Amino acid sequence: MPPVIEFTAPPLPHYIISGFSPIPAGGKHPSRKNIGAFDLLVVTRGCLYVGEEDRRYEITEGHALILRPDSYHYSYAECQEECLHYWLHFQILGDWRVIEDEEYYLHHGRYSEGEVQGYISPPPFETTPYTVALPQFTKLAQPKKLAEVIDELNEMSRHIHRAGVRLKQQALFQEVIILLSASLGSTAPSPQSACAERAASYLREHYREPFSAQKLGESINFHPVYIARCMQKVFGCSPSAYLLRLRIDQAKLLLIRTDLPVERIAEEVGFNQAAYFTASFTRMEGLSPRKYRQRFAWNKN
Repeated sequence: MPPVIEFTAPPLPHYIISGFSPIPAGGKHPSRKNIGAFDLLVVTRGCLYVGEEDRRYEITEGHALILRPDSYHYSYAECQEECLHYWLHFQILGDWRVIEDEEYYLHHGRYSEGEVQGYISPPPFETTPYTVALPQFTKLAQPKKLAEVIDELNEMSRHIHRAGVRLKQQALFQEVIILLSASLGSTAPSPQSACAERAASYLREHYREPFSAQKLGESINFHPVYIARCMQKVFGCSPSAYLLRLRIDQAKLLLIRTDLPVERIAEEVGFNQAAYFTASFTRMEGLSPRKYRQRFAWNKN
């Protein structure tokens, strides 16, 4: 299976140049090595036969391939008919890596039990980096939409001398990244993932209520043991640990945005005992609810 390209943002990927090219029957995509930029290929008709290092891809209509800037890519067969395709060069200025898709799906969206129990959230209102994943080779979820966006980028290049066009290009290019990223998640989720997501959705909606594994199972029509196994696999924690994290996160918002006493906040987010709330909050955040409020609440004077 093709790998996944994962990068940290900010900064966001930078658009360089793009175009639309026909390749006649018998023609090939050019072979190049270490070009220093990512090369996105989107086929709208025919098929391109392109390899990168030891992998070979048949890029047919509605599919896309991202060639890496640090690799050797080449054509391993001639086009059997005229091939129409878009090409787009971009650069990732921040950190990026290539991981196998099995590893990505294994770890995507998870955290370990230890991280759930001892996780310390970043301070509120602070900008924190996040990761974006792009499939290196994929059947596009919205091929026509992606073609329209690249067409618009190409048209903008004709007016690059006008003020503001470069900025508009960079902003529009982020739509390309969004469409590619959406294609990564377009495959149907596994039964375990579907169960875990349904359980998580139920817990997010009912986090103020007392937790009952039996009630959770009855609500989403799965056995509690199976739910626990699925949530452990997908989220890396049990349903009760997931619920605790939800309650603490909601408490943090109330501590910052309201003047409610700690005891009332504990009740609002589903804790029966304020002392247990304080102990849980301190263990997970590294400071007590009152100290958290003193550090992060807005100065209202």
